[in-house]
Amino acid sequence: MRLFVRGLLLVALISATTRIGWAQTSTDPSEPPPVPNPSGSRIAGGGVPQGAAADSAKEFETRQAELEKLRKQKATLKAAPADDDQKKQIELLQKQVETLEKQIKLLADQLKKQDVEKLQTQAATLEARSVQAARRDKELSSALDDLREHLDALERYGPQLPSQVKELFLPSGTNETPLSIYGALSFGYSKILGDTATAANGAVRSPTPGGFYFGEFSPDFLLKLNDWIFLEAEIAIGADGSVSAGSFAQADFFVNDWLTIIAGRFVAPIGWYNERINNPWINKLPADAPGSNPLLWMQVLPPFSMLGVQATGAFYLGCSPIKLEYSAYVTNGLNLTPGTAGSPTINELANLENMEDTFAFVSNQPTFGGRIGLWWPEVGLEGGVSAMYNGDYVAGGFEEAITLWAVDFNYHKGNWDVRAEYGMSFQQAGSFVGTTGLTSNDIRRQGFYGQVAYRPRDLANRILKNTEAVYRYSYVDFHGIDPASLDLSTFSTPVDVPVRRQQNEFGINYWFSPRLVLKAAYQINDEPNFHLHDNQFLAELDWGW
Repeated sequence: MRLFVRGLLLVALISATTRIGWAQTSTDPSEPPPVPNPSGSRIAGGGVPQGAAADSAKEFETRQAELEKLRKQKATLKAAPADDDQKKQIELLQKQVETLEKQIKLLADQLKKQDVEKLQTQAATLEARSVQAARRDKELSSALDDLREHLDALERYGPQLPSQVKELFLPSGTNETPLSIYGALSFGYSKILGDTATAANGAVRSPTPGGFYFGEFSPDFLLKLNDWIFLEAEIAIGADGSVSAGSFAQADFFVNDWLTIIAGRFVAPIGWYNERINNPWINKLPADAPGSNPLLWMQVLPPFSMLGVQATGAFYLGCSPIKLEYSAYVTNGLNLTPGTAGSPTINELANLENMEDTFAFVSNQPTFGGRIGLWWPEVGLEGGVSAMYNGDYVAGGFEEAITLWAVDFNYHKGNWDVRAEYGMSFQQAGSFVGTTGLTSNDIRRQGFYGQVAYRPRDLANRILKNTEAVYRYSYVDFHGIDPASLDLSTFSTPVDVPVRRQQNEFGINYWFSPRLVLKAAYQINDEPNFHLHDNQFLAELDWGW
């Protein structure tokens, strides 16, 4: 029986020795065993990665279980009768127990160190997160402060919008008023040629000296009060340096897309030339020198501005590409205050330039008129009809009126610009029958001009594509005026004299920029049976700024 027990103890001892044999192979039994690493490699310095903490704890429990088992085996051997083999086995077991205790202690220290490192890592993480949270709190607080200041600024001063948009949010719409200033500058040289010694009228026309002239300097002020009120005004500096009201000083009220009400002084919407192209840098020929306008607009139709109220606008006719444009007005009209009250001379009756001051009025009868036009923008065609009735025009209570009408045709597209206008006016003068030079009860005027201009914009050569050729033909005729009785000195130039005349004018322009042009032109004037020898050379520099 004793031998059987010893055999069992020997088998158990061999089994235990095999299980912990790795500890005996170490040169130092106290050296800590390698701790299992999921990657299969030992961590330098005995450190354990965070992912291996659970393996270390499991290994610690395994060593504890083995130690408890060895202690039980040792206790069993001590309870049996002692002999030399048992003593050796007990000593061997004691060494193994001590080795396991050291290993368990090392594992415990290692687990403790891992716990400390984990706590330190967690503390560092928490500290970093707290710093980040504090920074975010500070940023959020600053953002809230900025938002409060921004909202406060919006409440105090309104949104930061462009002036054109900001006006829409103002009750008056007049806090921000964008002002634009445009204008024109014109000067040139003119010379009327011809033998004055053989000029008509028997009085020998005085020679007209040639020289430089100052055409105009006219700044235009355009002021937008709000989205429906627009102010326009022009200041004119004349050839003698005097400053006066320009062609317009008006308020535009935009009622809707097709109706605008204009109040004040505005350019008369008669024909096309007066309102659309009577501007030095837009006109294709020199027009600021005396006697340089189309004959129609010097002696038949008055190139003037009106003082009153106008309704104007434009709209497409249904779904067609044709646009209808219209103007209707009631204003002060043409008026004449004779040098001798109640007795105008033939020169005063014949000279339209003396009647164009619409700031003055000589009767209670206003002037009525308007224009209707059709415009095909895609094709570049436009045409219209104008008419005007001017009540009593002579101071002194005379019941004499002026009526006029005109038609215009215009084409502008690509390299071509074509204009044509015809007009007729009837000037009652029955109250002044017997005036020297007045041959009927009324003065009838009619005239026409046609103009064509070509500019080869599609050429590659810069000089050629900026050069423009122009030709204009004009014709005027009169009834009721005896030209032989006219005093030519009362007219600005011989070309202004109201006598039957035809005119051919040739011009060439060079465009330095779209609003800066140098023009040169030559007029050939012919007055049948009344030659005034008044051909004219013109050169003009016009700048629209």
